[in-house]
Amino acid sequence: MTTDPVPSAAAAPAPSDPSDRSDPSEAKAAWPEPRWLAIWASTELALASVLVVLIFVSVLWQVISRYVPAVNWPGVAEVANFSFISLTFITVGYLIGRNGHITIQIIDYVVKGKAFVAVKAVSAAVTALICAVLAYESFALILTYTDRSTAALEIPLWILYTVPLVGFASGVVRAVIRIFTADRPDPVLGAGAS
Repeated sequence: MTTDPVPSAAAAPAPSDPSDRSDPSEAKAAWPEPRWLAIWASTELALASVLVVLIFVSVLWQVISRYVPAVNWPGVAEVANFSFISLTFITVGYLIGRNGHITIQIIDYVVKGKAFVAVKAVSAAVTALICAVLAYESFALILTYTDRSTAALEIPLWILYTVPLVGFASGVVRAVIRIFTADRPDPVLGAGAS
């Protein structure tokens, strides 16, 4: 294997600012996640995994019940729907904490150094504010629909509205942590990430 003696256009010179993320040897070390936060993330992932299995089983049940009417059950559609919705909300905090949520990172390639840290902190603050407002609205829905329930399973709606409340509250905590760790490298989302 040979190396190219001509530096490519994508290779940038070593930055002088240690908060710049383009040279990991000069950047600060990654923030060590506290044990309680790692357990919290593992719990969120375990719940998400259970919900994925529920979605798979309930959709499979619906397909089989089309051909075997004896196993038809109206509640299975609600299980699939509410599992999918719950999966969406329960992973909010985990994805924010691991920088896995949907972002537009064009500015990351333009801004460097302390300005990049400021952009990350402001972005995390806006995310925390949005999650806090959505958590408040989820709480308001819990108080509003105390006597209503779903059609087939008769699950009280206030129980279903606790899932977004927990997810957005987790998002607030993770976003606030990201405000104070904006000068650190972003955590890696994927297999092997703790």
